[in-house]
Amino acid sequence: MAILGVGPVVAAGWLAATAAGAAAGAVAGGAAGGIIGALPNSGVNEEDAHVYAEGVRRGGTLVTARMDDSLALQAEAILQERDRVDPAVRRSIYAEEGWSRFDENADPYTLDQVERERERYRTMMP
Repeated sequence: MAILGVGPVVAAGWLAATAAGAAAGAVAGGAAGGIIGALPNSGVNEEDAHVYAEGVRRGGTLVTARMDDSLALQAEAILQERDRVDPAVRRSIYAEEGWSRFDENADPYTLDQVERERERYRTMMP
């Protein structure tokens, strides 16, 4: 699927169905379509949804899972072992650059921009 401001993305399952429905015209929290429409409808607060959408626009990967609540602690433990993104930290980094929220009309990052963005975060990892 293609998302305005993000470009082509691979999505499957419940999030793809939700995003496709949002992109077809639903408006969530004042932001239209795509990730911004799908995530808040799935329980992610809108502020974090903007950070995640911007991260995908910049070449990042968003992984979501729908699961029984009894598995939430186990899923959290698995994510703790990985290089996951803290949305508050990432929002702060973006804000230092003048960013305030995802702009669906912004051009997707070029391959060179994506590589520079990824390299910047590689140097931040322990």
